[in-house]
Amino acid sequence: MPETSTLKDRIENPELLAKVVPVEEAVKHVVDGHTLAISGFTKSGEPKTFLPALAYHFSQHAPQARITLLTGASLSEDVEGPLAPYIRKRGPYMSSAASRRRIHAGEMDFTDVHLSAFARNLMYGFYGDIDVAVVEVSRIRPNGSVILTSSVGISVEALTRAKKIILEVNTSAPDYTGFHDIVVPAVHPHVGWPLPVVNVRDRIGTPYVEFDLRKVVAVVESRTPDYPVPFKAADDTDKRIAKNVVDFLLQCREQYHWGKRLPPIQSGVGNVANAIIGQLYDSPFQKIRFWTEVFQDGMLRYVEDDAKFEYASSTAVSFSAEGRERFMRLFDRCRDRLVLRPMWLSNSPEIISRLFVIAMNTPIEVDIYGHVNSTHIDGSRIVNGLGGSGDFFRNAYLSIVHTPSTRRLKDGRTVSCVMPYVRHIDHTEHDIKCVVTEQGYALNMDIRSPKRRAQDIIERCAHPHFRPLLSAYLDMAGAGDEPRATDMQALNAWWRDYDEACRNFPKGG
Repeated sequence: MPETSTLKDRIENPELLAKVVPVEEAVKHVVDGHTLAISGFTKSGEPKTFLPALAYHFSQHAPQARITLLTGASLSEDVEGPLAPYIRKRGPYMSSAASRRRIHAGEMDFTDVHLSAFARNLMYGFYGDIDVAVVEVSRIRPNGSVILTSSVGISVEALTRAKKIILEVNTSAPDYTGFHDIVVPAVHPHVGWPLPVVNVRDRIGTPYVEFDLRKVVAVVESRTPDYPVPFKAADDTDKRIAKNVVDFLLQCREQYHWGKRLPPIQSGVGNVANAIIGQLYDSPFQKIRFWTEVFQDGMLRYVEDDAKFEYASSTAVSFSAEGRERFMRLFDRCRDRLVLRPMWLSNSPEIISRLFVIAMNTPIEVDIYGHVNSTHIDGSRIVNGLGGSGDFFRNAYLSIVHTPSTRRLKDGRTVSCVMPYVRHIDHTEHDIKCVVTEQGYALNMDIRSPKRRAQDIIERCAHPHFRPLLSAYLDMAGAGDEPRATDMQALNAWWRDYDEACRNFPKGG
């Protein structure tokens, strides 16, 4: 498989080959007020040539232009950062520092939506017309249908709904033919039939995307590979969290008679998630399956081990620089063991429930009653969108929220990630079955009062430095099903004590 190809190698349709133009010409199709729907999911498969060129075009010729940008999930800062000043509305997920600043300043409207719902809402027309779709592809087939690259996200819906289409052919990307399973969601009044997926490896669609070729107004070339995802080796805290997660799964294996056959796994992104995947590899479980959103670094070692791994389904592959090199070496083997689907399928509540998926994600904080905040600091400062964690948590067979028990802030304080209450609730206690930190794990799935479960979370998951304060809050809250402290004088005193505890957190933890 060559590392790079020419446009003539990748564009097999003469009609679309004739529409190849410089990107400087293609960007003129996007004007002030347009809604732009693009490919891309966690830095994978985004239009890496078109979007920076569009930002430059606006800066030179239309500095007052403002657009609506719709994506699958987060884009790289290299792509979103330059364009952020020209985005008026953004959805359904972002993690860009540039966009975050504009959201906090009230200069950008951000809509945070469950990813499975967003893709379908796009098809239903809930977000209005899509003026232009820009989608990265690895190949244009003879009949004009396209092979996507490293992600699917909302690419299919964008190509289906857009008035105009611009294709970005990435000749530096490998040819992803054979990786994808493409299905378009039904739109009312047409009936949406049950999705006939009963195993992770089942395919129910096509490996390519078909659309109206008359909508294509330009084809541009990209030679930019996906930007790597930052990756750090697991530290001691990550490893202890991972061990506690696997210990919980081993307990479930005995209690619920799984044998060696673990239900399919969904794992979020990040260092903790990769540590858990690594710990799972060293566990007794065999023939592990992943039904997840992102196939990432920690999962690559599974591909090389027939005893440990069976199959994976996701909507994107997203790697560090080292992970990408390994992925390229394993490319053909991954093609046989991995399928990439639209995010409405990868995050489908129907399939998540049917396959008994075990969902695992890292939040910002949890509270003693099991509510989870995944998106906002202090209730108002957004860090990122909700993503697909809600799709998985609410519909999973087991939903596991894992987090370090503490987090160090830039001002030197160390705060507890287990709080009396979270100031922004993304997932209620109804959706979470197990809370895990490096201290241990606590069940939120048995028939007990919330207050008794709160005692468990404090004793098993909170850092010892903060346990007395959290127990004091629970006592202060008094009687009730899920009591909250209401004495403002006592509550203010509690927060003063908490702030002092954060400042006096022992060095070394």
